[in-house]
Amino acid sequence: MACFLVTTAAAIGVGAAKYVVRHHEHKVENINIEDKLINSKKLGYLELTLWGGSFLLAGEHVLHGEVTYKWPFLSAVSEGPDAAIEMLQEMGTVGVGMLAILVAAWFGGIFLARFLRKRKAKQVEGK
Repeated sequence: MACFLVTTAAAIGVGAAKYVVRHHEHKVENINIEDKLINSKKLGYLELTLWGGSFLLAGEHVLHGEVTYKWPFLSAVSEGPDAAIEMLQEMGTVGVGMLAILVAAWFGGIFLARFLRKRKAKQVEGK
């Protein structure tokens, strides 16, 4: 129904945070050039991950016929008085669950990249 709206809203929020962080990074002049945009790049990866998750969920809903081309665009809205409760329930379970999985995958990727970078630095120092 509308669970993809959760990851879409999170992607918009992370995008705004990315621009604030990028603006702050450009103000700071004593940062090494290689590391200057590292935090905004990490947020950019999270933003792309969230947009991908929202498109995945939206595509799944389109394939199942839950999103229509005419008002109100979500088929469950016109199904009865309990439709709003069902939509909020799905947003709270599936949407928040998908958001948690995407953020966990992003954290895992950031951790793995940092681990591999440190391991490579140790190998270079050891030679």
